[in-house]
Amino acid sequence: MGPRNASSSHYGASTLAAESGVPTSVSSFATGRTENRGLNDVLGCADDDTDDNSESSKSNSREAPTQTRQSTSSAGDDFLSGAGDEYSVASGREYQQRQEDFTEKETRSVRKLKILVFGSLFLSMVAVALTAYFLTSKAEQDNFELQFHDDAYKLLGNMGRNIERIFEASDAFVANIASFAAHSNQTWPFVVIPDFAVRAEKVRSMCGAVYVNTYHVVQDNQRSEWEAYTAKVGPAVTKESIAAIAAFDGMDWPISTDYTEWNVIHSYEENPIEVPGGEGVTYTGPYLPMWQTQPTLAETDSPYNWDLMSVPPVPGQERTAMEIMIEDKRPTITPPYLLADPADPAKYQDDLDEANWLHSYLPNVETVEEVMQPISDFAYPIYHNAHEKIQFNTDEENHATQLSGNNSEVPSVAALFSVSVYWKDMIKDILPEGSNGILVVFESDCVQDFTYEVNGPNVVYLGAGTFHDAKYDHMTQGSLVSDLKFFATQDSTYTGLPLVDTFCPLSVSVHASSKMEAAYTSNTPWIFALVTAFVFLLTVVAFSLYNYVVEKRQQIVLKSAVTTNAIVSSLFPEGIKQQLMETQAKEHLSDDTIPKSKLHSFLNDGTRNDNKFEGETGSTYDVASRNAKQIAELFPETTVMFADITGFTAWASTREPSHVFTLLETLYGSFDKSAKRMGIFKVETIGDSYVAVCGLPEPNKKHAVKMARFASSCLHDMNILTKRLEVSLGPGTADLALRVGLHSGPTIAGVLRGEKARFQLFGDTVNTASRMESSSKPNRIQASQKTAELIVEARRGHWLTARKDLVNAKGKGLLQTFWLNPKVLKSSGSVVSSVEDLETEHSIESDNIEESEGKSTVGRPFFSSQEISEEKLQRLIDWNVELFEDLLKPIVQKRMAKMGSRADKDSSFTETVIIPEGSSVRDQVVGFVRMPEFEPASEMGNFELETDVVAQLRMYITTVANLYRSNNPFHNFEHASHVIMSTIKLLQRVATRDVKKKDVSNEKEYYDYTFGISTDPLTKFAIVFSALIHDLDHAGVSNGQLVKEDDPIAVIYEGLSPMEQHSFTLAFELLMEDNYTKLRSALYSSQEEFDRFRQLCINCVIATDVFDKDLKTFREDRWKKAFAEDSSSLSEEEAWHCKATITIEYIIQASDVAHTMQHWHVYQRWNQRLFQEMYTAYKAGRADKDPSVGWYEGELWFFDNYVIPLAEKLKHCEVFGVDCDQLLDFATQNRMEWQKKGMEILQKWTKEEEGRGGIQQ
Repeated sequence: MGPRNASSSHYGASTLAAESGVPTSVSSFATGRTENRGLNDVLGCADDDTDDNSESSKSNSREAPTQTRQSTSSAGDDFLSGAGDEYSVASGREYQQRQEDFTEKETRSVRKLKILVFGSLFLSMVAVALTAYFLTSKAEQDNFELQFHDDAYKLLGNMGRNIERIFEASDAFVANIASFAAHSNQTWPFVVIPDFAVRAEKVRSMCGAVYVNTYHVVQDNQRSEWEAYTAKVGPAVTKESIAAIAAFDGMDWPISTDYTEWNVIHSYEENPIEVPGGEGVTYTGPYLPMWQTQPTLAETDSPYNWDLMSVPPVPGQERTAMEIMIEDKRPTITPPYLLADPADPAKYQDDLDEANWLHSYLPNVETVEEVMQPISDFAYPIYHNAHEKIQFNTDEENHATQLSGNNSEVPSVAALFSVSVYWKDMIKDILPEGSNGILVVFESDCVQDFTYEVNGPNVVYLGAGTFHDAKYDHMTQGSLVSDLKFFATQDSTYTGLPLVDTFCPLSVSVHASSKMEAAYTSNTPWIFALVTAFVFLLTVVAFSLYNYVVEKRQQIVLKSAVTTNAIVSSLFPEGIKQQLMETQAKEHLSDDTIPKSKLHSFLNDGTRNDNKFEGETGSTYDVASRNAKQIAELFPETTVMFADITGFTAWASTREPSHVFTLLETLYGSFDKSAKRMGIFKVETIGDSYVAVCGLPEPNKKHAVKMARFASSCLHDMNILTKRLEVSLGPGTADLALRVGLHSGPTIAGVLRGEKARFQLFGDTVNTASRMESSSKPNRIQASQKTAELIVEARRGHWLTARKDLVNAKGKGLLQTFWLNPKVLKSSGSVVSSVEDLETEHSIESDNIEESEGKSTVGRPFFSSQEISEEKLQRLIDWNVELFEDLLKPIVQKRMAKMGSRADKDSSFTETVIIPEGSSVRDQVVGFVRMPEFEPASEMGNFELETDVVAQLRMYITTVANLYRSNNPFHNFEHASHVIMSTIKLLQRVATRDVKKKDVSNEKEYYDYTFGISTDPLTKFAIVFSALIHDLDHAGVSNGQLVKEDDPIAVIYEGLSPMEQHSFTLAFELLMEDNYTKLRSALYSSQEEFDRFRQLCINCVIATDVFDKDLKTFREDRWKKAFAEDSSSLSEEEAWHCKATITIEYIIQASDVAHTMQHWHVYQRWNQRLFQEMYTAYKAGRADKDPSVGWYEGELWFFDNYVIPLAEKLKHCEVFGVDCDQLLDFATQNRMEWQKKGMEILQKWTKEEEGRGGIQQ
């Protein structure tokens, strides 16, 4: 309330008190309290002692008693004037004091709360800042250690691969030497390898070596003969090597002709003699004189006959590395030398002398220090008669060449091949720039340790000794040099001899350093801590400002609210005021008025702006189109190729979209690679058509020849890839073929601008190339007259064969064209010798075939042979094995998830089948099979079946495939695979969520909606298994014919569904054999699972007999019971199981005749095969009626009375999504096409069969 209202109210109360004789002072006090309570009620307080922490309420509370007191004094009552004033003043002061005390108390509470909040923020700031500091520091340390371990593994792994590369190259070179010596009838040690310098240079450059050479083992009794041999041959060998150095491109070695030829074996310690041909060494053999080398470092000393045996062993060893290698007959790495160890002056001087000698020969080396670094020789033995004794071990864990016999039987070493490599070259150019300060230490008991520092790709030799900080020893990574292969990131490919790892073993270790750590240590932790503290301080300041603003705002709002409430309260009764407040609140909170008008305005404005924008853009674009320079050009010499996949539309109609894209991406990806490699420009792909051109944008005079080669490459790739893809994409993939057309001439090419600019070709050349493709044949390249002339001009006329018939091209008339048969080199990625080769690899379809929509396909044969080739049969088996393996995995996974890691069979389970006496398989068909109860799905991750299970699965499918009669054109294993593919497609639609209704929101509802089929892997397996076996050992005639012939099968099954019962019995008897115990254990583990699997298979297989009248009546009655809305003969649960069984049977029935509900070409293909099978039976006397009589009408009847109703019932099941509409559309279209063209097609088929005289059984 405001002051005015408080005064007037008090005046009324005082008057009433005076009239009633009540003391005015008491009334005044009471009225003051009452008015104050009213104000507190407005502010949300319960009484005088409850404050709302608002300064406005406190000031108003203090004003109320004062104003009351003033109005009381003005009342002017003489009787109580003095006493009333005193009491009034006293009571007002008491109230004011009480309000002030309460305000102070609340202020102190708020102040304490603020101090607590700010203190908490400060402590949080310190804690978070310290946490940020330590976490950042820890992250830097972890990053440092992680990077070090990564770099260490890179160094060790690459060093291991470098060592393997050296021995791989040596192994290959040694094998070449040994083979050459054997085939040139040279005997060791008297062997000379011609062009040694050129051959060895490749090994040297590959290994990054300084020097490669050979040392031949010369026995004591061979010395004089050897020295005579070298005197005779040596000068020529040396000159040849020096000449090779001068002539070989890329070798930058100094050439010297001022050298001395020593034709005696001499020691490395021997001083040069003045007269060549002296006595040489005086000790006894065997000797290892140096022979052929690369490079030939001949200055003043002899380029050969230096005896490697004269090199003394390293300290602490009795024998040299070469002696060990000759004895062990295995490769070895010599201890490092040129260590430049100042602690050993004598050795240091020897190393310096040798370094000076190397410095004089090595190219691009400026200082002696660059070569005064550790080096080792990688020696590889050459055996006597190695080509007769060496056998290769292909064990994956030990890729090593083995020698037959024990060590004593191994051929002796005839020579050795040595590769000298600096150790620094083994670890350089491995790490990227920025990886600095990594220390690599080599240690050995035989020689002084030495250390390198790796700075990115560069390596610095620190000298002899170990220079690493013990602080980082916990991070050290190391290994013996002989074990470095285990650090390699790739599997070893070395298949040579194992390395000697017991002589002077050399170890290598990688250490971190402070230099490396410094690169990962920064001020970031401090920066993070300071930034965190600053953010907290900023937050505190912002919070303080926000608190101040909010308090000021609250005071203003509260004061305004009090004033407004007082005004409203003074004008309206309390009930009306409340209604006004509620109405105003609804108007402000409503989202139906303003937003809608804004949306309406926005849409209207948007429409007007769009129209205006389009108008402006159109006029602007016209100007731009007239003024801007167009990107277009005429290319006078080009060859355009059009390629189209025949059979693609029909093939794609039976596949999932992902399969279609897999095929196109694989094929076009291969074509693109060939185009890029051969200089062909790919223009575009339109559906299954591929357009390419040669001669633009870069002109090419050989455009016709190049395009011919490219087209042939595409044909070959198509043939190979479709066969490979058939294993994953299903049967019929390998039947796809490429049809190609070529034409040469001028072409207009350019960029057609617009919203999506594209590079386009225009002109008659493009149109004619398209005509060449459309009139070509599958797996053929048809070239126009112009293209043929260009090929003849290029002297490739033997590629061409004139087409016997003229081609009637649309808009061109009759044209003479040519079949193109180019030979594609291996280097181009494909090997095709002729079109005839392709024809033998891939069936070629008829001249009359037309793939384009709307074109006639009359008389199109869809197969070149009745029987499936062994290659195709194997592809079908592989595809089936992979498919059934994928179906079997979820069964085992689900069982393991339910029973634990051990999902063994129930011990009481014996696979018992209880069949009443005299009951057949057909008698065991039931109205419905109970589906398993819902179980939530569980993730099992990657899972693989046991090897034995997969092996038995493959054996079973292979046996089934061979039990199908391959001479049946229709009822064969290929047809079974086609049914399987159709079954899988329908099951995938059931498992796809887009078949859900809108009210299906969880897995349980999805399970109910799909009748449990979507979540039960055993049911899926049973359906597909039934598709596999449903026509097993089919006789190629109808059930009625078998009954008429009194065939044993018909007799056994009393003429009721004999083929279906026979197929099921044969398949299950095979499955129950002992060969398939593991397979059955994976498939089912309890009697309940076995019974359900068997029952599902029985119902599915017998369901394929669609002409049995009793079964037809049974199915129709069951449909009415399950799907009729007014049905009451079944319970809700029974109806659900019944619907599940009906849906399962419809899946197998629809799949069995899937060709009638697929693309027209697919329908024709299988319809012709069925006709051929029936005609064969008629010719063999196994049918009374010629199938050509009534076949046309029979197909129409079959569509009307079975296929189309079946498609409609599939749709009624509501679990197949859009596939039902597609199946029904295809069935309807195929019926219309057959009605229009069927008679003509039938006449063509009949004529072909009469010409063939029937196909022999």
